[in-house]
Amino acid sequence: MGMGIVIVAALASTRPVFAAVRCETQYGGGETCVRTGELQIDKEVRDPDTGNWVDNLGLTSHRFFNGDEVVFRLRIKNTGDERFSKVEVSDTLPSHLELVSGDLNFEISDLDPGEEEIREIKTRVKNVSEDEVVCEVNAAEVEANSEHDRDTSQVCMGKKVLGVTTLPSTGAAETGAMLGFGLISTLAGLVLVKATR
Repeated sequence: MGMGIVIVAALASTRPVFAAVRCETQYGGGETCVRTGELQIDKEVRDPDTGNWVDNLGLTSHRFFNGDEVVFRLRIKNTGDERFSKVEVSDTLPSHLELVSGDLNFEISDLDPGEEEIREIKTRVKNVSEDEVVCEVNAAEVEANSEHDRDTSQVCMGKKVLGVTTLPSTGAAETGAMLGFGLISTLAGLVLVKATR
């Protein structure tokens, strides 16, 4: 009898329930989900090639050069069911990025359950040698009461690719030609070896 009352009370509750889980796409496919606290931060970088916000821009993604603008987005969300009266956010730029606009350290007042705050930080690439490639991680943290979360975003800067910009085609015709050439070379070598004996 007591059990039925508890279940009915739980079903009748109108209090919102928020999942404290973060899922990220993994390199090579798939997704990893981890439980996090009730206060979350998601740091993303804008891909200049697509205009989309992504977690990271690695070696095979868009590469930035000295003077280029790199824009990050911070999404701070209260995934719990209690209000945070004061949320502290801090962002740490790596050595090859300088602040153009936005705040690296700021406070959010009264972040209600389910509410999120979005901020952009514009930076500029500086002091990257043209003959090196540098991939740096930019970290952001959020804290309120005993809740804490951290997220990072990576960008790569530096060396421009010179010379060949496209790979030669490797279709069936090209593969067949290479095999034919290899076979003819092998046969010619065998004939020469036999002739010299």
